[in-house]
Amino acid sequence: MAIRRAKLVCTLGPACDSAEGLRSLIDAGMDVARLNFSHGTHEEHKARLQRLRDASDDKKKHVAALQDLCGPKIRTGTFPKNFDLPSGIDITLMEGEHSNDERVITIQYEGLAGDVRMHDKILFDDGRLVLEVTGIDGDKVRAHVHQGGGMRNHVGVHLPSKTMRISALTEKDKEDLIFGLSCGMDYVALSFVRRADDLKLVREICQEWGKPTPVIAKIETPDALENLESVVAASDGVMVARGDLGVEFPPERVPVIQRQILGVARRVRRPVIVATEMLQSMTKSTRPTRAEASDVANAVFWGTDAVMLSGETATGDHPQLAAAMMSRIAMESEGSSFYEPPPNVSRASSVPEAVARGAVNTAKEIGAKFLVAFTENGGSAMNVSLARPQVPIIAFSPNKATLRKMALYWGVVPRELPQTSDIEAMVDYCTADLMGMGLASPGERVVLVFGAPIGVSGSTNSIRVHVIA
Repeated sequence: MAIRRAKLVCTLGPACDSAEGLRSLIDAGMDVARLNFSHGTHEEHKARLQRLRDASDDKKKHVAALQDLCGPKIRTGTFPKNFDLPSGIDITLMEGEHSNDERVITIQYEGLAGDVRMHDKILFDDGRLVLEVTGIDGDKVRAHVHQGGGMRNHVGVHLPSKTMRISALTEKDKEDLIFGLSCGMDYVALSFVRRADDLKLVREICQEWGKPTPVIAKIETPDALENLESVVAASDGVMVARGDLGVEFPPERVPVIQRQILGVARRVRRPVIVATEMLQSMTKSTRPTRAEASDVANAVFWGTDAVMLSGETATGDHPQLAAAMMSRIAMESEGSSFYEPPPNVSRASSVPEAVARGAVNTAKEIGAKFLVAFTENGGSAMNVSLARPQVPIIAFSPNKATLRKMALYWGVVPRELPQTSDIEAMVDYCTADLMGMGLASPGERVVLVFGAPIGVSGSTNSIRVHVIA
C-alpha cells in the first residue's frame, strides 16, 4: 500500500458539508479539515465538526480539525448601488458605515485617518482596486485611484499593516476561539500574525480553558516576514497564506517568500502548510491547469508538510475530484527519482530529537520497512517526521486527541493503541496491526522509537530493531 507523506488539508463548506460529502473527501485523501471561521455561525460549525467526527469514525481514519480564526477584516460601508470607480480620479476616504456620494468611500475602521500615511497604498477587493494616499485632512483621507474597478457594499479593504493598531486577535476571534476549544478543535490558526507576542495571547486563552491546543501562525504580512524566525519559533506550525501575501507583495515575490518560509520553518523545526489557489481552476473544472499541478508538485519537492485546498473543496463544483487530484500529484512527486526530502539543517537540541534522528539513520542502514513511534502526546512522531525518513512512520498512541493531531505530521500514519505500560505488549500489538493492514510481512524489519518508562510524555530515549514474526 502506497503511503502519501505530504498531508492534505481540505476546507469544509457547503460543497462538501453532508455526511456523504465528508466521507468522500476522506476517501479522496483528506487528513485535516479546515473550518473557516470567517463564515458561518457557531451552531453551523458545531454541526459540521460533529459530522466530520462521525465520518472519520465511519472511515476509521483519524482526521484533524483546524479552526481558522477570521482575524481583523476591514470592509467598506454601504452605497445606494454598485458603481464603477474609474482609474485616474481623486476621491475621499472616511471612517463610517454609509455613503451617498460615489466620490466618498466609507471604511469601517476606527481611526482610519490616524493610521495611514502619505503615499500609502490602500487596496480593495483582494487588490483589484489600488489607491494611493495623497493627503490627510482631519478625519478625511484624500486618495488617487491608480487602478479602478467595480465598487460594492462591504468590499474587503487592505490597509498597510505596519501602521494598523488593530490586534491580530479580535473580540470575535476570542469568542470563536473559546467556542472552538469547547468543541475540541485539534489546531487553531491565527490570521494577521505580525510578531511572536500575537501567538502568546492565543496560548494564554487555551491554557486558561485547560485546552492546550497547537497554534498555527498564518504568514501573510510584511511584519511577520520581518520577524519570521521568532514568529515561527513561537508557533506550533505555520501556514503560507499566499492569498494575502499576494496582496501585500508583488506576485513575483510570493514564490520566493514561500521558499523563505519553508527554509526558516525547516531550521526552526516546525511543520508548514502551503495554502491558497493551489488547484483554483478546479472550483469549476474537473482537471487542474498544468501550472497548478506544477505548483503543488514544487511545494512537495521543497519539503512542505501539507498542502491545502480552500474554495476548491468548500464551494467548488468538484470537491472530491480536487482532493483526489491533489493527493495524486503529491504521491507522483514523492514517488519520482527527483524527490529528496530536505535533510536536517540544524543540530539536535534535545535527547528526543537526537534519538529520532538516530532511529532514521538506523532504519536507512538496515533497510527497515517502517519506523514505528509509540507516543503519548505526539512528540516522538513529530521528531521522527521532521527528520524526514525515507520510510513511512506508523505512530501508535492510546490518546485520540494525539492521533488526530498527528494527522498533520508529514509521513505519519496514526494508529490507535490500547493503554498499556508493557513494551512487549505494545510490540506484539504493533506487529499484529501492521500485518493485519497488509503493511508488513514476516521477516521484515521495523525500527521502534519509544520512551522508558512507558506512558511518560516527552521521555523518548529508546530505539529498538524488531523483526516481524
